[in-house]
Amino acid sequence: MLNRVTLDQLQMLLAVAECGSFSAAARKLNRVQSAVSQSIQSLEDALEVQLFDRRQKLPRLTDAGAAILIDARRVISGADALRARARSIATVAEPEVSVAIEQVFPNEVLIESLKKFHEQFPSVSVSLYAEGLGAPEQSMLEGNAGLAIYSPARDGMPGVEMEYFGSIPISIVASKSHPLARLRHPITQSELDDHVQLTLTDRTRRYRGVVISSRSWSFIDQFNRLDFVRNGFGWCTMPTHLARPHIKSGELKELSFAIHSGKPLRFPLFVAHKSDQPPGPAATWLLEELRARFVDWSRRQPDRAIDEQSIQIRVTAA
Repeated sequence: MLNRVTLDQLQMLLAVAECGSFSAAARKLNRVQSAVSQSIQSLEDALEVQLFDRRQKLPRLTDAGAAILIDARRVISGADALRARARSIATVAEPEVSVAIEQVFPNEVLIESLKKFHEQFPSVSVSLYAEGLGAPEQSMLEGNAGLAIYSPARDGMPGVEMEYFGSIPISIVASKSHPLARLRHPITQSELDDHVQLTLTDRTRRYRGVVISSRSWSFIDQFNRLDFVRNGFGWCTMPTHLARPHIKSGELKELSFAIHSGKPLRFPLFVAHKSDQPPGPAATWLLEELRARFVDWSRRQPDRAIDEQSIQIRVTAA
């Protein structure tokens, strides 16, 4: 009966197979040889299969024993992972970290931070929501995410702790074939009003990006909108790091608006969590790692600008 199989028996099976004899396994495990022999016999009885051929001076794994040995290693490894996870839950960190992040957040920062996080907390699970406008805030408020990094429509919310995280450089772009791309001067409001702006919104339509033109189309997904602007459907504001490859290839052209007086645009990000649900040790570690890597990423941007000299693009709420 399988319910008679114990981890101790499986560990002895591994020891005998690795050491080559019952006596050597007994020395390794600090047990008497008779205990090891009896344990292996009990395991064979429970599995109803012979694991070792004992006709020679040294026991040799049978074909069945070699197959069972593979499963035994898997079971022991799983038990070790279970113990590690239990220790993590009890003494070191929370069992899971959940984070909702605005789609504008640079992927290279996120990926490298999560690699380091996994090295530091191998038994902690991560739930990551890379979402569109307004969605990270909703995920945090609904309890799906403990931390949210996004651009809020308002500076403060009851029951929510919020702190400035950093900002993303923004470019205004249109396809090279778009009429606005042919203009050589800073574009005026009247010229903008003749063309469709591709804006962002959320499914509930409670949040909306900055609308400059009197004509606009709304998109929920940042990357779907990028496909449309690349194909000549209007113009839009876009995180510079997402637009840059298409600007370099000549597919998109960066526009200049008279209303901005040549000042660079930036999209501010804040980190937020519910006041009664502060981040645990693992989430706190991840947040600091994200912050440090984001600062380094910002310094490496070729067209970075000092925040104080920039125009901040803010999300609006209905």
